[in-house]
Amino acid sequence: MRRIREETTIDPSCSLGIIDTATAIALKKAGVKTYHHNLETARSFFPNICTTHDYQEDLDTLRIARDAGLNVCCGGIFGMGETVPQRVELAMMLRELNIDSVPLNFLNPIPGTRLEAADFITPLDCLMTIAIFRFILPAQRISVCGGREKNLRDLQSWIFLAGASGTMIGNYLTTTGRLPEHDWQMLRDLELEVVTRESL
Repeated sequence: MRRIREETTIDPSCSLGIIDTATAIALKKAGVKTYHHNLETARSFFPNICTTHDYQEDLDTLRIARDAGLNVCCGGIFGMGETVPQRVELAMMLRELNIDSVPLNFLNPIPGTRLEAADFITPLDCLMTIAIFRFILPAQRISVCGGREKNLRDLQSWIFLAGASGTMIGNYLTTTGRLPEHDWQMLRDLELEVVTRESL
């Protein structure tokens, strides 16, 4: 992290899972600007998806990162079987935590996983979810990330009308996105301004 900070123009971000106070302080001293740690879903739905740790550990990590002086990036993934009220529940928690930026992901079912046959969300559901988060989080940066291509399909450009601030371009951690030039063309067609780090 120190080398990235000292030798590049990148503002380092980390996504290292659950951390303690000492780790958060060390990351801050090393030059990390943002800590990313998704809650994934509402507390009330979390046990249906994750059994490796308690939701409170994720909340504690976010508060620890904030207290260490780091910007905090936190969002979730939708289309796992949660209800609309549970999506609102997650948005309200992010508001309570005063999260800086919010990535919204939509489930891309993977063969061999428990949710491989999931078909819980439509393109209009995705847009409604973005609009809900924008309404509840009017000042936060909201980015539409994983699962955009599969779930929004021909309505991908509508994410900005629904309230998104930005989108992730290219491939994701375990799945492929679409060609970056297609997304750049979409942004040009929408006549949107691309914000650089220097203009933030």
